[in-house]
Amino acid sequence: MLKLFHSISAPFITPLFPKREDKVTIKIISTVDIAWIAVKHDSSIGLLFHSPMKYVRDVNGCKLYEGELIVEYSDNPFCYFFVFSIDNRCYYYSKNGISRSTPPYVDRFKIIPDLIVPSWVAGSTCYQIFPDRFKNADAKCGAKDKEYKFDGGVVSTPSFTEIPKPYDESKCLDFYNGDLKGIEESIDYFKELGITALYLNPITSSMTVHRFDSIDFFSVDRKLGGDEALISLIEKCHENGIRVIVDISINHTSSSHPWLEDALNNENSLYRDYYYINEDNNPLCWQGVPTLVQLNYSSKELRSVIYKEEYSALRKFIKKPFNQDGWRLDVAPELGRQGKDQLCKEIWRDVRSSLKKTREDLYLVGEDWDDSTPYLLGDMWDGTMNYFGSGRCFRSWLGEKDRFVSAGWGHSPESEEKWSGEDLKEALSRAIYASLDQMIYFQMNLIDSHDTPRLHNNSEVYDRDIYLGAILGLYMLPGMPNIYYGDEVAISGRMGSVEGSRYPFNWDSTTWDMTTLDFHKKLGELRSKNKEIISYGATQIDAIDECAIAIKRFNLDSALVAIINRGEERDINLDSSFLPREKAEIVLGDGQISSLNENELSLHLYSKESLCIKLS
Repeated sequence: MLKLFHSISAPFITPLFPKREDKVTIKIISTVDIAWIAVKHDSSIGLLFHSPMKYVRDVNGCKLYEGELIVEYSDNPFCYFFVFSIDNRCYYYSKNGISRSTPPYVDRFKIIPDLIVPSWVAGSTCYQIFPDRFKNADAKCGAKDKEYKFDGGVVSTPSFTEIPKPYDESKCLDFYNGDLKGIEESIDYFKELGITALYLNPITSSMTVHRFDSIDFFSVDRKLGGDEALISLIEKCHENGIRVIVDISINHTSSSHPWLEDALNNENSLYRDYYYINEDNNPLCWQGVPTLVQLNYSSKELRSVIYKEEYSALRKFIKKPFNQDGWRLDVAPELGRQGKDQLCKEIWRDVRSSLKKTREDLYLVGEDWDDSTPYLLGDMWDGTMNYFGSGRCFRSWLGEKDRFVSAGWGHSPESEEKWSGEDLKEALSRAIYASLDQMIYFQMNLIDSHDTPRLHNNSEVYDRDIYLGAILGLYMLPGMPNIYYGDEVAISGRMGSVEGSRYPFNWDSTTWDMTTLDFHKKLGELRSKNKEIISYGATQIDAIDECAIAIKRFNLDSALVAIINRGEERDINLDSSFLPREKAEIVLGDGQISSLNENELSLHLYSKESLCIKLS
């Protein structure tokens, strides 16, 4: 039987992130003799150069071949594919599989040379926190009841036992007064979950609880504890092996920002060019929201202040004494877009260039609900909040209609027929296929966030056993899983608005779903114990039947195979090609392994139970 496998992953590419002029070793496992690696050099007149491959050894029922190539100087990714012959017929192997014709550019394997990456992301497990709603630990800070008015509302300070009111009542001024000290006090809790990175929603000074409306990009909100609280939090996190990523929206400011007030009241204001202000002296706002006033990045001075210079806001927090590890970039595809001004990609390239000079391992992750591949070419973001390739997929697996074909921007999701195993496999695989291969390891994979109702709160589709299978899938995808605070204990919430996804964390453990919590702890341990496979191992996703898929993460000597299952009790057979098969054990779940050979892994699954197997 003809079998071939190659991917841009640590088992098959050395080094995985080469420099120009580096010698790269490229490997492939196959049941046929692989003759050449074919590569086109930009300096040639369209000619393909062939580098011979040599047999190394037998591995997992196949033959291992390797070849060497020199990464040339080029302004394009380094591209290649494989060539072999059977019965006097020439064949080609690319990302799109086997073909008789030469693979087109879109299907070729691609390596970006000189790529500067935050290597720590690939093996991390992330926990997202909406700071106001997590934990109150510092009585000296926080908003005061009726402290000020804004946007037709007035500050209120509900207790952590109260549920958030609708926006029309709260106006995002209902401060529960969670603070950075409360997050710092919870480090032991994060470690029990296997968390190695925190993602904090915005923390700079602002008028609202969400803080996407900054009034000062240079200061941490005193209601959260101020700059010193962030310095202390990051220092303690680093001491415990936890990185810190912080959210920011540099697309707009609050309507109460001093820059805007000066710009509107002074025709000669230095800040007038920071905004789009029309002839009636009214500023243009993001998505027409009057409290979120759009910034104008045709201003070179604004670029300097926000990110370009050493004194800029984005560079301040990634240097001492803060040492922040990453920025989550709000409404990232919309930055710099207004009428004829379409500066988005130009600015993100400039941001990356400026910030990576200060810190090469800085993580830049953009908010994008769609396919983000145009921004993941190695010169803008490192990754995206991967709604497209994870969250939206798993929600459809449980039976939610995709939010972008549902009313109300998906805050009240409708139900539809659940995706089949083939549907889920195709969606996850195509999202990976679409990306430049090295970039898949820096995706922030997630199901819930501050912007979407929590899946487990949707009583129309939620089934705990099936949901936990989706979480297992999230932890197995290449990239970094991101768990929204409280999902691990099935926190309360409601459909209908973002307020329903921002309930305060209930620290009374008698209210927690301990089965869900225990499952998250086991998944954290699974990633920690298998970091080599999880970080940069190869990925293959198979549909098993209508109700199950397999996500395989592997190198040449060991593998993890997750079965994501929502079907009834039954026996299944899984293709075991390319996987080690000397030893197999279930490391998560209670199914049974029936047999393992060079062609199949046979299992008995219990009803709606997902599981993970380790092969070596």
